[in-house]
Amino acid sequence: MSPPRGSHGLHPNTLLVHGPRTSQPYRATLPPVALSTAFEYPSAEAMEAVFAHKEDGYAYSRLSNPTVAALEERITAISGARGTIAVASGMSAVALALLGLVQSGDHLVAGKHSFGGSYTLLNDTFSRLGIRTTWVDARNGDDVRRAIAPETRAVLVEAIANPAMVVPDFDAIRKHCAAARIPLLVDATLVTPLLLDAEATGADVAIYSGSKYLAGAATTIGGLIVDTGRFPWGDPGPVRLGEFQRQGKDGYLNRIRRELLVGIGPTLSPHTAFLQLIGLETLGLRLERQWSTACRIAAWLRGQPGVASVLYPGLEDHPAYERCRRYFRGRPGSVLSFTLASREACFRFLDGLGLIQRAANLGDTRTLALHPASTIYHGYWPAQKEELGVPDTLIRLSVGIEDVEDLSADLAQALAAAR
Repeated sequence: MSPPRGSHGLHPNTLLVHGPRTSQPYRATLPPVALSTAFEYPSAEAMEAVFAHKEDGYAYSRLSNPTVAALEERITAISGARGTIAVASGMSAVALALLGLVQSGDHLVAGKHSFGGSYTLLNDTFSRLGIRTTWVDARNGDDVRRAIAPETRAVLVEAIANPAMVVPDFDAIRKHCAAARIPLLVDATLVTPLLLDAEATGADVAIYSGSKYLAGAATTIGGLIVDTGRFPWGDPGPVRLGEFQRQGKDGYLNRIRRELLVGIGPTLSPHTAFLQLIGLETLGLRLERQWSTACRIAAWLRGQPGVASVLYPGLEDHPAYERCRRYFRGRPGSVLSFTLASREACFRFLDGLGLIQRAANLGDTRTLALHPASTIYHGYWPAQKEELGVPDTLIRLSVGIEDVEDLSADLAQALAAAR
C-alpha cells in the first residue's frame, strides 16, 4: 500500500531521499553538518531581528541549527505536517511535548500499556510537579471518556503499545478529545511517520524516537515532536499556551522551542541530525522488508512447540488487526512479542540465540530479542508488570532485515534449548 503524497507533492519515499531541498553554497547532495554553536550576522539590526523572532535565522544551536533544521523539515514534509522539533532523545520528546501543555494542578489521561520510560515520567516525575495522570485502557474509548475532567489538558497513547502490542480505539478517542477540546498525543515510534495516518487516528501531535526505525542502524539517540496541523492552538479553551496562545497555529511548537528547548536544553547535535538524515533515506525500504519478515516470523512462531502465544497485530486474528489496517496504512511495524512457559524458559531461549542479538533497541537493521520484565521494566512491581502487559513469560522480538530462513533457524534452535 503506497502512502499518500507529502506536503511537497512527492511521495514520501522520494521525499526521504530528496527533500525538501534547501539552498546550499556548495550544492552538496547531502546537507552539510553545521558544527557551530553560534552564527554571524551582517549587522546589529539583523542580529536583533533574529533573536526577537522577527526574521528567520539561527541565534544559537541550543535553539536551532541548519543541520537539525534539515532533519525537521524532512520529517515535516513526509508527515504532511505543520512543523517538527527535533530533540536529544525520544523521552525528551515525550517530556517536552507534554510540558508544552501542562502545569501544576493540571491532569493528563494516558494509555496504561505505555513504554516504561513514559510510565515513570508521568507516574513519578510529573506527579512530583503536581501534574496528575489517570491511566486507562486505551482499547476502550469509554475508559478515556470517563477519565477526561475539566482540568485535563491532553490524552497520550501509543500507536502500538510496546511490548503488549495493543492498539487504541482511535475512532472513539479522537471524538472524545474533540468534544473536550484537548489534543491527542500519539507516541508513534513503532509505526514511524511513513505509516501513521494522522487523520484516521486523530493524532494532533505525533512523537517519535529517532533512535529506532528512523536512524535504522542504532547509531544515534534522538526524538521528534510533530505538530500534525489538526489542532487549533489559538482557540480559547482548556489548552493554555501562555503568551504563545496569541501566535495561533504556531503557538504550540513555538512554546516548546523558545521556552522549553531553550530553558531545559535537550538539544539534538548537528552530527546526530546528519546521521538520522542518512538513515531516513532507506526507511521505506527497511520498513517494507521488516514488516514482511515479521509477518512470516509471527505466523511461524505460532506453530512452534513451547510457544504459548504470539502477539502481533499483523496476524489476521489479532484483536487489533483491522485497526492497524485503518490507522497505519495496513502495516503494523516489525516488533512482536511471544510468551513461553516461564521466566526460566525465556532466559534459556535468550541464551540459546546465536544470530539474533540480545539488546534493548528496536527498529534496528538487525533482529534483537529482549526479556522486558527483567530489563526495561526491572524496577516495577509484579502487579504493575501484569497491568502493563509485561509478564515474566514475555519475549519481545524486533525483526531486522536479515533473511527470514536464517532467523527462523536461529529461533528454532533457541526454542529447543528453552524447553
